[in-house]
Amino acid sequence: MRRNNAALDGETDEGLMNMVAKDRLDAYEVLVKRHQNRVYRLAGRMLASEEDAWDVSQEVFIKVFNARHSYVENAKFTTWLYRIANNAVIDRIRQIKRHAKVVSMDDMLTEVKAEPNSAHRHLELSQVTDQMSAALSKLSERQRSMVLLKYYEGCSIQEIAEVFDCAAGTVKATLFQALRGLRGHLARGGVLSAEVGS
Repeated sequence: MRRNNAALDGETDEGLMNMVAKDRLDAYEVLVKRHQNRVYRLAGRMLASEEDAWDVSQEVFIKVFNARHSYVENAKFTTWLYRIANNAVIDRIRQIKRHAKVVSMDDMLTEVKAEPNSAHRHLELSQVTDQMSAALSKLSERQRSMVLLKYYEGCSIQEIAEVFDCAAGTVKATLFQALRGLRGHLARGGVLSAEVGS
């Protein structure tokens, strides 16, 4: 059943998802357009590959559609979406770890010699961005997900607790530990002063 998507632009996410649960494809299209970049950014921050991030973001919306009948009417849509996205990203990380290839130092040097310009451009990237990415990668999957949801996506502590099905205090404690780990890593990398990292 196709309808005019422009008429749905003012509808809330929850209202749209209630329509999707009733098999309204036009409402689904509006939700995908509204949230696809956000889901892609979240996946991209947790995965090293743009291709993996794109694949996961597509999988998330397929899962949203397939689970449309299990959506609890008027439940906060973004919390439900983040739960699906977070689980999809964690599944992809586990899949990558299972299939990771070991690359020898000789292979990496050969690649750098073959493409000196790309190696030079890579070295010109911001040190802070590189250090932050490295610091985030040192966190556990759970810590990294919570940090990204809180500080990159702007979710509240309560929303994150709902995504992870845990108490708000657990989220606060996890974020505290994650931020302490990030500060320590950034201090060791010279991005923050040692006093801030301790």
